[in-house]
Amino acid sequence: MKSKKIHKGWFILILTIINMFACLGLGRFSLGAVIPFMREGLTLTYSEAGMIASAVFFGYLVSALGVGYLLHKFSVKQVIIFFLLVLGIGMTISSFAQSFWIAYMACLIIGLGSGGANVPSLGMVSRWFSQKYRGTALGITNSGSGLGMVFSGAIIPLLMVINPDDGWRLGWGMMTAIIMMVIVLNIIFLVDAPEQLGLSPVGASTFQQIDNSSLQDENAGSHVVYRNPTVLTLGFIYFTWGFSYLIFSTFFVDYLLSDVGLAKQEAGLYFSVAGFFSIISGLIWGNISDRIGRVQTLFIIFFMQATLLITIITFTNPVVLLFITMVYALTLWAVPTVMVAAVGDMISPQKLSVAIGFMTLFFGVGQWVSPMVTGIVIDYFENYTVAFSLSAAICYIGCVCCLVVYKKEKNNQRYKETIAG
Repeated sequence: MKSKKIHKGWFILILTIINMFACLGLGRFSLGAVIPFMREGLTLTYSEAGMIASAVFFGYLVSALGVGYLLHKFSVKQVIIFFLLVLGIGMTISSFAQSFWIAYMACLIIGLGSGGANVPSLGMVSRWFSQKYRGTALGITNSGSGLGMVFSGAIIPLLMVINPDDGWRLGWGMMTAIIMMVIVLNIIFLVDAPEQLGLSPVGASTFQQIDNSSLQDENAGSHVVYRNPTVLTLGFIYFTWGFSYLIFSTFFVDYLLSDVGLAKQEAGLYFSVAGFFSIISGLIWGNISDRIGRVQTLFIIFFMQATLLITIITFTNPVVLLFITMVYALTLWAVPTVMVAAVGDMISPQKLSVAIGFMTLFFGVGQWVSPMVTGIVIDYFENYTVAFSLSAAICYIGCVCCLVVYKKEKNNQRYKETIAG
């Protein structure tokens, strides 16, 4: 009996996980482990550390906006490889930074590379997987971010113990070497779309794929994304999450060191544990969204995250705090997973990377503003209580907006049923 051949899409999914580990896990979320020691090494204030973190997210925002144009000129593979190279250059400069402004520019370049590689990688998953499996596939993809947190949370504090003065510099250098290896993997194995190999997406027959393309106009993507009120509301929801989750992903280690009083390796362990549990967060919630709906799932996630941000500052017992960390981490990559899946449900595959870039504008602004505001708040109040409370409040606003979108969807459904009847 002839064995069934494994679809190439699953190999592309593995490579995309590696890309997400590189561009997000190392390019963005390692910052949470590095920034406390970078702040000490460069003698920065919290406001300056917040500005450096914001530089990463501003760069991410700029590249996410511009990547759509590049995707019209070059292949997805070329764009991903180029921005991974940019990411490696930024990390190299950061490892040699001696002042605030050099560190700021280095992190800006890191952000450019991170966003530029992330957006087309997510779009590629949606091209290789049909709507039936899209949420689950994107959830698996986002596990790469968690792997980056596990790596940085374990390695950076260890390097600081080995070399208290320059451990964080060695960390940036080590991550640069990993990025170079990932670039080589992409050069050898990455393929833009299943059509290039004469395949249909995973879970879709050739007939289904042709039927979908015939029903969706090439210009439909731009119209839906830029003018549809529901999509714009989803964008605002994405903004609130971009603002709220940054307190955890960027300043959590520093909070554990300064307010809770944990040792360096203990704080790093908490961050690694968060990364470990976050690995399955996208898969869990992507699968749930495939079953109960995207907006309903987003509401549950936002409510949980907002409440957990409050509990982090309420319960400072190390054991209790570790449990809260694990629960929060189980929701960590849920929002981008479900949000991208929601956009993928609305937009044709040809327009998807551009559409994701547009949604990332809202998300990116939230990420860009959050560290600056957080740094100023911490400098003023000299603790993290108000900063965590503010992030939770913004997250609750996103929760309410989910209800607004859900109600609007239900009203539209009733209207369609009335017309049909």
